[in-house]
Amino acid sequence: MSKNIARIVSILLSPPIILLPAPFILVFKKTHDLMTSLKWTGLSDVFLFAMITFVIFGTYKGFFSNFDVSIRTERPKLFLAGAIVGILYLSTLILLNAPRVLTILVLGILLGVIIIGILSRWFKTSIHTATISSFSLSMVILFGINYLPVFLLIPLVAWARVKLKKHTPAEVLVGGFLGLTLTIIVYIAGKNFS
Repeated sequence: MSKNIARIVSILLSPPIILLPAPFILVFKKTHDLMTSLKWTGLSDVFLFAMITFVIFGTYKGFFSNFDVSIRTERPKLFLAGAIVGILYLSTLILLNAPRVLTILVLGILLGVIIIGILSRWFKTSIHTATISSFSLSMVILFGINYLPVFLLIPLVAWARVKLKKHTPAEVLVGGFLGLTLTIIVYIAGKNFS
């Protein structure tokens, strides 16, 4: 029973699901314009779906053993693809004069991909906990202390990843720490450059 709950948590709070509404939340918070937010979210989701398609294709072709890409030695392909898609996404945002908040988001994602990619040579960091930690802190930064309960999602995701034996406790702790740290860095950089 608890493994089924862990699977559901891992799917519902997976990085693609968490990242799906992020562009909308950020652009709408900045512009308060529904159509502008939907437009940039649609464009952003093209790049997110490109990564999802790559993982599905990689799993089908056998160079990823599962959709989580949970084997450390398989992850360099994931990070390389993430960096390429991220650079294409960033270039598109710059060419189309996207809201600065999206550019900052993509720079933060690219920084995360690079750091976790480098670490993955020696240590398998939990991308799930990094993503949910970053999302949770971002919600509190954007919308205030009323959103503090969203931090409860971090231990929930960490528990699910450990329960499913996808990560060790150390791997989820490092992921959570990186997600929070990168969010703070991106937030400070974004404030200084906006």
